[in-house]
Amino acid sequence: MNQFKDAHYFHIPSQGNIYTLTELKLASDKMLILAASLKREIYDFEYLEASQGLVPTSKEISFTYIPSGAEIISVDAFNKSAITNEVVIGITIIKNSNDSDTLETFLNIYSQLEEHEDFNIENIAQNCLTVELNYIPYKLMHTELVSWNDNEIANKEIVFILSGSDNVVHIYRENTTEHTYKEVDNREMFPEFTKTPSPVVWIDICHMNNYEERLTAFGCECGYVKLLKIHTKMKKIIYNFSTRFNNYIAQVYIYFENRTQRPEKLLNKLPSSLFLDKKDARQIVNLVVVNSILPSVHFRDVLKYGLSDYVTLPRYDSCTVFNSCVVADIDFDGRKEILLGTSSGEIILYKCDENDKKWYLEEIKHIVAPVLSLKYIDISGDGIKELIVSSMKGIHILQHDPVFVQKKLNDWIDAVTIPRICS
Repeated sequence: MNQFKDAHYFHIPSQGNIYTLTELKLASDKMLILAASLKREIYDFEYLEASQGLVPTSKEISFTYIPSGAEIISVDAFNKSAITNEVVIGITIIKNSNDSDTLETFLNIYSQLEEHEDFNIENIAQNCLTVELNYIPYKLMHTELVSWNDNEIANKEIVFILSGSDNVVHIYRENTTEHTYKEVDNREMFPEFTKTPSPVVWIDICHMNNYEERLTAFGCECGYVKLLKIHTKMKKIIYNFSTRFNNYIAQVYIYFENRTQRPEKLLNKLPSSLFLDKKDARQIVNLVVVNSILPSVHFRDVLKYGLSDYVTLPRYDSCTVFNSCVVADIDFDGRKEILLGTSSGEIILYKCDENDKKWYLEEIKHIVAPVLSLKYIDISGDGIKELIVSSMKGIHILQHDPVFVQKKLNDWIDAVTIPRICS
């Protein structure tokens, strides 16, 4: 990870948690992040164009209906439109009380009243719809809900998914005629979310085959992990697998080995790990389960093997707690790496040996405070993703060294343009 350079850092007065960092993509493809602290402060971080170039900017946003003394638990945001900005922001809060029997929890949903090409987060923060909860909220996220008409997609909408202390995963859907969000029965739309043995800590969802199938993974406080594949047309579970670890599950992460068939004219020029052989063009989906205390586990090709083909990731420090994960090709070699954040202020990089398919600890990068969450997104808009690290002190933006990127780009250009001379 030596190619990462500290590009920017901004301080947050009080710490957040593993749920208080989210990204938002606007219609212009611009990315920004929202970072919240437990004590009501919510910050917008983005890069703005100026005469001297891109300028990193952070500002506090005053969201309404977050009472004094309330604690923010989780934040999520999305844009309902691909061509305009119809931004929706969800914030879950706990209103503190001396009497535990009168503990109040809410899901605040902020949105624009009308479609706008221009994005103004201050205006969005003033338009709030409050949903009262009867449980303590955990993970807040969103996904696409698809309705089918024969073999055609009839409608596609975005819904909020919220796990709670009641061991239930709740679905909140917008009623467009009444301009409200209401909880709906998840058994028909999301049959994978039955009652769990303990609160669900983390959920990851991906869609496949033009939204005909949905792959869902979630992990619970008690160590229970479940992986399910759902046929969205029939609204039925195709298969499901489960296992249990003897510790708290911090995160689950689904990712694709997105390799393609190698063009013959580039044979022996580009890394073979970028491409699939013609005889194996099937997409491979993997799952990483981040255990808080025990070693984290990598499950390979879950569509074929379920949860039976796995390896554990080696530990570096037996005292540290793992709490976050991101999977990405950060060194541009065609193979994805696993990065884990720890309570010891470390980002641990794992690489896979292509021969025996085992993962080994490659490198450790130290951060000044315990890591809460990781994201790998292009927040600067230059086409190269940055590593966003949320720690107990603030938000760290790590950018690739331009010299490193330029060398990689030159290597690729040479591989494509310089003819291969056979002896």
